[in-house]
Amino acid sequence: MPDLNGVAKKTKGRQKIEMKKMRNESNLRVTFSKRRTGVFKTASELATLCGVDVAVIMFSPGNRVFSFGSPSVDSVVQRYKTQGPPPLLTLDLNKVHSTVDEVELHTHLHCLSNQIAIEKKRTKDLNHLAKAAEDQFWWARPIESMTDSQLDKYKKMLEEFKRQLKEKRGNLN
Repeated sequence: MPDLNGVAKKTKGRQKIEMKKMRNESNLRVTFSKRRTGVFKTASELATLCGVDVAVIMFSPGNRVFSFGSPSVDSVVQRYKTQGPPPLLTLDLNKVHSTVDEVELHTHLHCLSNQIAIEKKRTKDLNHLAKAAEDQFWWARPIESMTDSQLDKYKKMLEEFKRQLKEKRGNLN
């Protein structure tokens, strides 16, 4: 199969594997061996990153037992035996699902979505007003942030103000 450069690929690359039991016993053993390592690595990372106790026990296709535990399989199993399963695991998930009022949740979600839209519009309007005020009162900005054309306008305004002041003083005398 040629790739974008017109060169034939040597392998099929990574492909999605259909989730069903493999028929070929040799492939099954190799896949188990590779996946077991990945599962144990993930369990180790979970224990390290989250500070949780983890135990994983697997029986291979050849009926060999493999286990991983942090701090140890025995301590995690013993802790599980003394505490028992958490209440959520003993609940029927259909009962839990039926107790949630979906209509109420959708109504709440719709209300929150409307509030977000209103706040976004308000933010947009405020930004527009701030920009308009900045454009209208550009001389109120610090001189360092003004452009050359704004400085020229500012200079002309000051000169006009100075001229009007002299005129006003002349009229007072």
